[in-house]
Amino acid sequence: MNIDLWKIALKNAKILTKYQDVLFGFEHGFHQGIPTHKLGNLRWFTPDNHRSAILAEKKIRESMDKELQQKRMFGPFDWEEVSRKFSFFRTNPLGAVVNGDGSVRPINDLSFPHGDPSTPSVNSFVNKDDFETTWDDFNEVSSFFRSCDGPVLLALFDWEKAYRQIPTHPSQWPYLMVKGMDGNLYLDTRITFGGVAGCGSFGRPADAWKEIMFAEFDLVKVFRWVDDNLFIKKPTSTTDMKDIVKRSTDLGVLTNLKKCSIFSDEQKLLFN
Repeated sequence: MNIDLWKIALKNAKILTKYQDVLFGFEHGFHQGIPTHKLGNLRWFTPDNHRSAILAEKKIRESMDKELQQKRMFGPFDWEEVSRKFSFFRTNPLGAVVNGDGSVRPINDLSFPHGDPSTPSVNSFVNKDDFETTWDDFNEVSSFFRSCDGPVLLALFDWEKAYRQIPTHPSQWPYLMVKGMDGNLYLDTRITFGGVAGCGSFGRPADAWKEIMFAEFDLVKVFRWVDDNLFIKKPTSTTDMKDIVKRSTDLGVLTNLKKCSIFSDEQKLLFN
């Protein structure tokens, strides 16, 4: 992220104080609520990956290669190398879910092991109330359209690999290690799918970005559902999605161009 531009944008939108934590997070990483801990006398806890990861091995390897190239992950390392850096570390079983478009999304099962009080999971330490989300749900969107007093145009904006754009605080890294498909260890420095804090951690910068866009462009409303955004403007507005995408890119927000659309009188936005 271009932190300097973010700071200027937040200041111009008069929301700098409200989102000061976002700037801090971009610079130092976002805390995931995981306390310093150990598991008995173990030096590490590195369970095997889930079967779903093995079945999707090729795509997961490709995904991890991209993360390594983008320097969002680092490695490979062996156990002794990592133990010289961290007095205790753990990996969480890697799994995979299939997205609606057929792509495979790697997840880390931070709730593993399940129901074993002698070996508490990473997620069991995290208070979900500290990471509340502020998504705009179906009821809010439908209520807006019911009260709309004239025609409007709609457009969609989607963050590219949304969670992976958000760094985690270094104090969290020992508990977010990954055991790769090659059997080696990797350091993951970004929000992972599978953590209790993920949605809330992403939500803060996403909300700040949404308010910046609303302040800088001639819009009626912006709705956000996780990383999907619905932009609404009057037909007389000259705002163009190309300008919104460019501004977002300048700020450092990567855009999924395949899921973005220009303003029109009809769009499809799915709520899970």
